[in-house]
Amino acid sequence: MKPRVAHFLLIPELAYSPPNDALISAWLELGFAVDVFAPGGSFDVSRYGPDVRACAAEYGYRWLLSNIGRPSWRRYRAFSGTTEDPLAVVGTLGRVWRRPVVTLADEIKNGSYAGDRSARWKRLCQRGMRASALTIVNEEERVAIQRDYAGLRPEQEVIVYPGGFRHPPDAADRATVRRQRGIPDDAFVLCFSGTFNHGNGGLWLADALQTVPDLHVWGQILHSDALVHGLLRRIRGAERLHLESARLGWREAWSVSAAADVGMVVYLQDAPQFQHMGIASNRLCMFLAMGVPVIASRQASFRFIEDCRCGVLVDDGNEVAAALAHVRAHLPAMREGARRAWRDHVRTDTRYRALVERLRERVGR
Repeated sequence: MKPRVAHFLLIPELAYSPPNDALISAWLELGFAVDVFAPGGSFDVSRYGPDVRACAAEYGYRWLLSNIGRPSWRRYRAFSGTTEDPLAVVGTLGRVWRRPVVTLADEIKNGSYAGDRSARWKRLCQRGMRASALTIVNEEERVAIQRDYAGLRPEQEVIVYPGGFRHPPDAADRATVRRQRGIPDDAFVLCFSGTFNHGNGGLWLADALQTVPDLHVWGQILHSDALVHGLLRRIRGAERLHLESARLGWREAWSVSAAADVGMVVYLQDAPQFQHMGIASNRLCMFLAMGVPVIASRQASFRFIEDCRCGVLVDDGNEVAAALAHVRAHLPAMREGARRAWRDHVRTDTRYRALVERLRERVGR
């Protein structure tokens, strides 16, 4: 029987996200079976094969106190989890059952993004992070932020694995994707993917649609609010707006995004993690992997976008129209720049190999 590890997710929808895909795959490559815990416990993990199971967990004191003493935890060789709430459970399990802890710090919930959990609970989460044999962050600039927030010791290792798939899906056929969505084959298309709000450039998107008369906007919007969708349908230029009718899976969203000409990657929030997005951004990694240049909000972690000539950095929404014109005028070269940035800067393949080796060293087989 294979040894097992327990991996805890904040929500079930993260089961196939790029960083979790990498960590679960690494555990499997090292010969472990993996029990993936998340609220509810009934979610699909079948793509990983028979050695991965879905299990239920909750992130609060009642569940923790009721479950922490179960003898079944003894079967696990290590406990890993995403930040932040799961680390309260992961850290406690590691201490009680004397097993290594691995933190996947896909979120750093400090500053204005601290959330509404109590200070006591957050201290328990941070204690779990401090117990880590290995910490994984998704952008180099976030290493220092996570060290400071979690109170890690100088000797505790932190490595980087970005918000991208180690094996990206194949690009979908451009003409087919556009035909299915009613997008003209010869249209210049700006793609917005993810949560639609002010901080992610929602107003910039609406302004671009109104300002550039032949621009088509394609929204892979993670938002169930009928009011938001209704208002978007009523803005000037809405006849050139194409919204997905349902949430796309992680890999499907990546694959079909190849049908866009340019992607929007905007983070206006003032919390530290949003001002140090870089290759932590799933949408940025998605566009680059599919050869789609980007328009991004200006921050130091995005400097490589201009260095690789795969996009344009802007300071505010008034600059988006000119940025779109620049991308359109240099589209073939910028598409190649996007692929080059994915290959030479994001480097999920080499970073994944480093992740496997660090887990081997810290946990073994």
